[in-house]
Amino acid sequence: MSIKNVYYEITSFENLLRADKNCASQHTDKWEIIEFRRNLEENLLNLRDRLRRLDIPPVRYRSFLVFDPKVRKVIYTDYTTKVIQRAIYDVLYEPIQRGFITDTYACVTDRGQYAYYYKFDVRKFFYRIDHEVLMNIIKKKISDKYTVELMRYYMCSTQRPFGMPLDGNHLTITDDEMLWDKGIAIGGGLSHMIGNMYLDQLDQYAKRTLGIKKYIRFADDIIITDTDKGKLKEYGKLLTQFLNEKLLLEFNDRCALRPNRCGCEFVGCVIYPDHVLLRKSTTLRMKKNLRRVAEKYKKYEVSFDYCKQVAASYAGMLEHVDGNRFKDKLWEDFVLTHNMEE
Repeated sequence: MSIKNVYYEITSFENLLRADKNCASQHTDKWEIIEFRRNLEENLLNLRDRLRRLDIPPVRYRSFLVFDPKVRKVIYTDYTTKVIQRAIYDVLYEPIQRGFITDTYACVTDRGQYAYYYKFDVRKFFYRIDHEVLMNIIKKKISDKYTVELMRYYMCSTQRPFGMPLDGNHLTITDDEMLWDKGIAIGGGLSHMIGNMYLDQLDQYAKRTLGIKKYIRFADDIIITDTDKGKLKEYGKLLTQFLNEKLLLEFNDRCALRPNRCGCEFVGCVIYPDHVLLRKSTTLRMKKNLRRVAEKYKKYEVSFDYCKQVAASYAGMLEHVDGNRFKDKLWEDFVLTHNMEE
């Protein structure tokens, strides 16, 4: 089903107001938020009028490198752009996601019924999304020409390139080496929705054409399971061919076909037939972060409420994994004290 006549809903004052409220509660560019909200109604009305004239405000891009768990460049934008992208997301997400496959994380473990798993991940996914392929997907989903052009403005940027060659290195690549016809901004308000739309083509092929029963995708990580190792190999060849030819992407060389008893690394965990453990790198990252939080609390740099929020977040995550010894040790070492000399 194609999405029609949504541009005026996206650009309505009410939707922009909701988008501003969501963005203001999620982002840390406080001075930008204060400045925008100083004359909030006037700014939103002006923004609505500009968008309806198809006069889209230029984007101010900023970026930084993230090194944990791997090196990647995160792009963030000015606050006005955040509001517009959130307004797009709020209207489009529900009708778009209704067409996605419904497989969930629980399908992976299946308590040992399936003897083998095949794990794939897409190489430099967000940096290799092809703009022409993406716009064809968007036009199939959305019949509203104004919304399509608004999406094109943000996804196929003429202000800054986001694509990267397959052999590109985040630390050494220059702007001149970046690609204009590929890639979308990681960290933008639409990146995850667009990523799901792009790889939904592979999901539909896997489930509806190939009939793979046990298939799950989280972002650009994919796992299929079966009792027949030969069938998994054949599925792997067909999925690789589809990804190469239809989506102009590649799987990483480190795709793994292994018995379930060896454990499958997925979304920060190692999943076995009868239990789930956190990955070693995940446990080390949690310990390091809690030590940093405790040190900041000691120096009065963060509040007790902030520490509780961090701890609650980790506690929620730990509910879904085994390993009581690690859990007990983690909380035993997380001690909050103030430096009384200051």
